[in-house]
Amino acid sequence: MFIGHIGAGLALKRIAPQLNLGWLMLSSFLLDILLWCFVLFGIESVIIPANYEQLRYLTFIFPYSHGLLAVAAWAFLSYVLVNAGTKMKRFALAMSLGVISHWVLDLLIHPPEIPLFFSGSPMLGLSLWNNLAVESILEVVLLGAGLMLYYGATAATTFTGRYGMLISLSIISILAIGGQWLGPPPENGLQIASSSLGSLALLLLLSFTLDRTRTAKLL
Repeated sequence: MFIGHIGAGLALKRIAPQLNLGWLMLSSFLLDILLWCFVLFGIESVIIPANYEQLRYLTFIFPYSHGLLAVAAWAFLSYVLVNAGTKMKRFALAMSLGVISHWVLDLLIHPPEIPLFFSGSPMLGLSLWNNLAVESILEVVLLGAGLMLYYGATAATTFTGRYGMLISLSIISILAIGGQWLGPPPENGLQIASSSLGSLALLLLLSFTLDRTRTAKLL
């Protein structure tokens, strides 16, 4: 749901138009950033199924980053820290909603592997990944809706501001969806975690930079 999470980050601009998009993207991907850091430190795990070329998705053991109880704690912590740092409840609400949105979207696509609490508790997941065509269409729809809300909340101040976000995210979408449909199986969990964190870092940098080429509208 990489593209769908980008759409969620874009949509949050409607709630906090004066907050740089990079922070909103950080909130919508916080759970994945935690996941990949936890994988690197051996706290959580990513599993490459033997039939990956048929499934086209990975499975996870990730109670501390994606378990419902853990997500509630991460969302609450995000709200408290942002509210304390900015004194802007709207900013804090947007950041915490970004964290929650990630869990909701993951609930739709993952098989039943999302813990209600921690390991050994009931597992959640609606398995939309088993119908990859529908899942891909959903991601594109979410991205399109997010872009519409983002452009509705901001106005371009430069030529780059007018077209940069649309062009960049179109390229990212093609690469992400094409990679899931056609890419070879990953080598191992550490390689996946490292490359994923690198990709997220580039996305955040792009978001921070391009958002500065647009200005918030009065809503």
